[in-house]
Amino acid sequence: MALSREEIAARYGAALFGYAQDMKVLDPMFSQLQELKKAIEENPAIVGVLSDPILNKDEKKKTLEAIEKDFSDEIQGFLNLLLEYDRFEYIIPIIDRFDDFYDQEKLIASGTATTAVKLDDDQLKRLGDSYAKKYHLNAVRLENQVDPSILGGVILQVKDRVIDGSVKNKLKKIRAQLIDEN
Repeated sequence: MALSREEIAARYGAALFGYAQDMKVLDPMFSQLQELKKAIEENPAIVGVLSDPILNKDEKKKTLEAIEKDFSDEIQGFLNLLLEYDRFEYIIPIIDRFDDFYDQEKLIASGTATTAVKLDDDQLKRLGDSYAKKYHLNAVRLENQVDPSILGGVILQVKDRVIDGSVKNKLKKIRAQLIDEN
């Protein structure tokens, strides 16, 4: 029975995370994986070439050597393992799973702050820091989404928790309260 994309990503991501912990290179590996992910997202053809069944292993190996030369031995070993077992097409989901384990270990959360107007980086950082302090996290990375329909305030979604402090929501509550009183 073939493994699904999610199962492959979970297994390889967990194995890579465990290996990084054992080798005591968790933080440097995290940083390098972020660089690698960014490079792959900017040049998606890399994955296509390295997972192409028509190309032989030697051609793929030469291509990979050009890419991996600036990375640590641990990352190089990981990339060669993916190439050897024909799992290169799963590299982004594997890195994402590694990131999930890393965030869990370091008590870091990611989320979305929906506002009526765009927030600057400092505002996002202060909002994330405030949330992190309240919920005993080390950090919260927030992405800003703009939705003018909320009128003002902020809707903060981190993991499965949503805090709706939007003006639209407050007006809806006031309206419901006025209707109930009549």
